[in-house]
Amino acid sequence: MTADGSEGAARRVAHVAAALALGLAFVGFLRGVRDTGLHVSAPRPAPAVSYAPAPGYAELRQVQRGPNARLYDAAFPALSRDLPSAHDEVRQTKEDREAAVGARARRRAYDGAPPTIPHAVDQQRQPPCLACHGSGAKVAGKVATRMSHARHDNCLQCHVVDSDPRPGAPRVAAPDNGFVGLASPTRGARAYDGAPPTIPHSTLMREQCGSCHGVAGLHGMRSTHAHRQSCTQCHAPSATLDQREITGAAGPAGWSPVP
Repeated sequence: MTADGSEGAARRVAHVAAALALGLAFVGFLRGVRDTGLHVSAPRPAPAVSYAPAPGYAELRQVQRGPNARLYDAAFPALSRDLPSAHDEVRQTKEDREAAVGARARRRAYDGAPPTIPHAVDQQRQPPCLACHGSGAKVAGKVATRMSHARHDNCLQCHVVDSDPRPGAPRVAAPDNGFVGLASPTRGARAYDGAPPTIPHSTLMREQCGSCHGVAGLHGMRSTHAHRQSCTQCHAPSATLDQREITGAAGPAGWSPVP
């Protein structure tokens, strides 16, 4: 073989090797495009993005945000699971009722006064009080009664701390006066034997009867039919105690609507 023939064979080998390399590169390009699911002729559309409006300063102060925003939503309702059922049978004695009336009176300066708070508080706003007193709860063996009135945002405006039970807490001296308020009522009058008793107290700030007579109330005051929701359908309020003018026809002889 001549020198020219050797050079021609070498060029042909080089051309074949170059063609194989280009072919493999093209095949690899097509394989890569197929695996990624991209189309060379059509670019991928941009995803739609929506933006929430920026909250105002008032909303930032009132709404909890972040991963722990609803941390206690499931915890606080669990506190009411240990309360008795509204359908449980209630057996009370005269001693139970007297004990309940006495315990209630010790928490008030006079009948109708706001009850004192038997635990320490560090209230900056109203929701912490609602956690237990919104619907009633049982915490550490103690029962927190339901609020007897509609929501008000400053609980400490009416309810004051009786004493701080924490060790080393300062003792607050009782005011030096001889004021004696009205005694707590016991039972309401009945129009006739077996009739539902009238409400023996005013209903102002006591719209929620279940606060004292519901499942979270003291045993001596708990209603025997707490499952019934419309209390004033049978138990009439006192017009005198509610300071309402009595109008209309009089009742039967010897009967008065005032307890």
